[in-house]
This record gives sequence, structure tokens and C-alpha cells, in this order.
Amino acid sequence: MPSPPVRAPLSGARVAQLRNQIARYKLFAAYRELVELNKNAGLFDEAARLNREQAAQYLAKGMRDAALIAQNEAGAFEPQVRLFVETPVNAQQAADRTSSAVNEPVTGCYLGAFIDRDDNLGPTFFEDDHSQTYRSPEQFMDATGRHLGSQFTYLTYGKPFPRAWAYRLKARGTIPHIAWEPTTSKRYTSNARRLGEVRDDAYLREFAQEVRDFDFPVFIRFASEMNGFWTHSQYGWDGNPQLYREKFRLVNRVLHEIAPRAATVWCVNNPPLDTHLSNGQPVSYLDYYPGDDGCDWVGINFYSVPFHEDKLGQPAFDENPLALLEPVYNRFASRKPIAICEFAASHEANVDRKLRAEFAAAKIRLVYGALPLLYPRVKLVDWFNLNTIKYRSAGKTPNDYLLTDNEQVLRAWQEVTLNRHYLQAFLALGETIPPVYRPLGGQFIPNPTKIGVWARNFGPDGTVYFGIDGKSWTTARSNGATYLDFNPRALGSGSHTLSALLYDARNRFQKRVDVRFQS
Repeated sequence: MPSPPVRAPLSGARVAQLRNQIARYKLFAAYRELVELNKNAGLFDEAARLNREQAAQYLAKGMRDAALIAQNEAGAFEPQVRLFVETPVNAQQAADRTSSAVNEPVTGCYLGAFIDRDDNLGPTFFEDDHSQTYRSPEQFMDATGRHLGSQFTYLTYGKPFPRAWAYRLKARGTIPHIAWEPTTSKRYTSNARRLGEVRDDAYLREFAQEVRDFDFPVFIRFASEMNGFWTHSQYGWDGNPQLYREKFRLVNRVLHEIAPRAATVWCVNNPPLDTHLSNGQPVSYLDYYPGDDGCDWVGINFYSVPFHEDKLGQPAFDENPLALLEPVYNRFASRKPIAICEFAASHEANVDRKLRAEFAAAKIRLVYGALPLLYPRVKLVDWFNLNTIKYRSAGKTPNDYLLTDNEQVLRAWQEVTLNRHYLQAFLALGETIPPVYRPLGGQFIPNPTKIGVWARNFGPDGTVYFGIDGKSWTTARSNGATYLDFNPRALGSGSHTLSALLYDARNRFQKRVDVRFQS
């Protein structure tokens, strides 16, 4: 290992002065300067602690945006090391991982994507009425080496059920996921409806009957991202939460009445999750929630970009995308399966058109590596496979998110999705379910298995050193998950200690974890 696993706190006259200003006056300027000093010294856990303390002060003064920024910075700073062991389970043993919602796998996570506008995949095929084009899961498989457990498309509310597309997916065992969107535009159909025009009528019931006749799982994501201002003009409404809840519950009721294999997904965007003004009234994303009996799944869309709002003055390189997932996950995962309905990491921003493949690869490893270990109730994750510089998309900063545009980005995605946790087809009742990862500590481990190592450090990748009983040291990645083959039979029977030590990119010690197990 590069240096002893010890650290000394900051000292000196200026540090003492800043601590005194914080203790006596809670000065934000003192917090910020002390955070920066700790960050420069590699004392990231102390920088995180100070940011959380600062966030509490902001909240106490009603400064919610500043509190959110400080809290997100704390999440980015804090070093993390956690150890897990792969554990085969049956449905009964995995009861803590499921809420038995419609179309929810007991364990694992459906691997999904939006691919219809990836021109690298080859020619499109048409819907029956020639009003919409698609690309097939076979094309995606040929380009990426991965089958899709689910594939999503956008559909104007008012258009018929996309039969040609859905039945092609069904033949491959891929679950259709429809982002069903009210709109003010008549571009794709003269039957398009605004949100306020959604009714319990012949159109909705005929659509639901088509879903029933399809006789295969379907995800229906109705009117998503309602908490984003961009949907107000798109959906033709003023952001009224009561109207939204009423319409979502109506769609949910009719689908459940007619099409039992349809799972409704209520999906927000992050940002913004904070309270904001809508039509002059303070509104939170939770005000749009249709209730536990009004939806089957809870979804979230979030992205990793080099710059916010396509502005060089708003860099976002160090932001942790998992901090965008956590508020929704922590609130709903105990009672609802979670769907990441749209996620992607940019490898090229429109604002400067520089290639940043490593940025995208690092965010991919971070998010997809975390789900099996830290967020097992995420049961669907969709990659938004689109170049929004070429195809502009409402509410999305123009970036290139295509996996197929860059070999380094594609390899990173292929590496993390090789895990058995990611389901590449519909998991039918009675089929073998993927193993789960349980926190390591105190278990009896008799047979060869895998150890999952989750580690995070601020900045570029560092290194995790870990060994058993103080020897046989090896290394793992420090930003994301590493899965290692582990054979306890080579150790002999008895009690053992696995130690993991995290160092940052400058070989400064950050964190140590020791766990015991039996073999």
C-alpha cells in the first residue's frame, strides 16, 4: 500500500479561526473556506461533514436551493467502502426485495433502453399506420451484445396501441414500455389530447383492450416529468397538481380494470424535486403523486452532463448522479418498485463539442455498478440512447448520449451490464431468479461465490486495497463496483477478517472497513 492508513486533521491559525467563526456565528463564508481547505488536503469526509452541517443551516433559514447544493456536494465528497457477498435465493428468501407489484421481478433489474433514433443501428421499421418508426431489439443486440429486457418508445396520447412494435418485442421476450404523453400538437394524429382532455372514453378503453389482447407485460408511463416546467406547454396545462392526479388515477383505473398485465409508472424528473412556484402556488413533486393505490411503480429520469443548461459557466463534472436517484428511492422503495425510466451520461456536450468518453464511462460504472449492491429495489433501468444535439428533445440539454458513437463508452456499459442482476428478457413466474447481494459480515460462507466491493472517492479513480487476515492483498476500482471471485475453501475453516482500504488518486488514505466471516 502506498502510505500508512492514518490521517491527521487540519491545523493552524487560520483553521482555528474558521472553526471559531462557525461555532460562534455559523458563517457560511467560513464553512465554504474550511470545506475548500479540507478538500485540498484530501480530507473529504470532513469536507462532507461540514457541507451537511452547512446544509442544515441553509434549511433553517429557508434557503432550500442552497441546502440542496450543499447536500449534493457532501454526497460527492464522502468516501465510501462497502462489502457484499453474492447470495443465491429463492422467491421466499428474497421476500424483502419485492413488493409483488404488477410486472415486478422478485430480484434483478430489467435492462432497458430507448433506441428508435440511434441511426448507427440501421434501418427503421414502421408502425401499421406508417405514422411512427422504430428500431428492433435485434439491431441493438447486434451492436452492443446485449438483449433488452425492456424497450421504451414515446407515444402521443390519442394514437392507437403500437401493435407492430409491441408484437415484435414480445417475440423476443422484451417488455414494451410506452411513454404515453398528452400533447397540444396535432402533428402525429388529429386525435391528440391535452392532459385536461383525457377522459374515460372509447379511445382509452380501446387502447386498454389492445393491451389486454396483447397478453404480455407492458409498462405504461403516463404523462411523465410533470414536475418539469417544459411539460406545461407540451401537455397543455398550467401545472395544477389536482388535475394531474385526477387524470393519472383515471388512466390507472381503466387500465387495471381491463388490462391486468399493464403496470402504470408514475415518473418524475430530477431536477427539480424541490418546491417551486406553479401558477403562483408553491408545489413539490410529491403534490403530483397519485397515491399508492393510483400507480404500480415509481419512476425517475435523471442525466449526467458535463455542463448544466449547456453553459460553460455551469460545470457539473463532479456531481454524483446517485444523489439524484436517492430522494425518490429513499421515499418510495419500501413500498414500490423503482424504475429509472431515463438515464444517460454524455460523452459530448453541445456547448464546446469536446469528446469526454471517460466522463461518460465513469458515470455509467457508478450508476449501473451501484444498483445491484445499494439500490436493489430499482427493478428497471433504461438507457436514453439518443444524440440530442442531432435530435433535440424538450427538457433535455443537447448532448450526445449514444452508446454506439464511442467504443470506450460502449465497453463501460457492456462491462457493468454483464452482471446477472440485469435481466435481458421477461422473467416469467417459476424461472430461476438472479442472486442478491447481502452486506458481508458474520456469515458462514462455505462455497465459492463473488464479493461485491462498492467504493467511492472524490475526483479521479483511486484504489481499494483489500486482503484477508492481513495478507493476500489485491486491488479494486475506487469509483463504482467491482465484483471479485472468492473461494473460501482456500482459507481453511474458522473465522477470518476481510479488510478494505480506500486511497484516492494521489495515494492519500481515505477509509478503512474490516468485516469478519466464517468459512
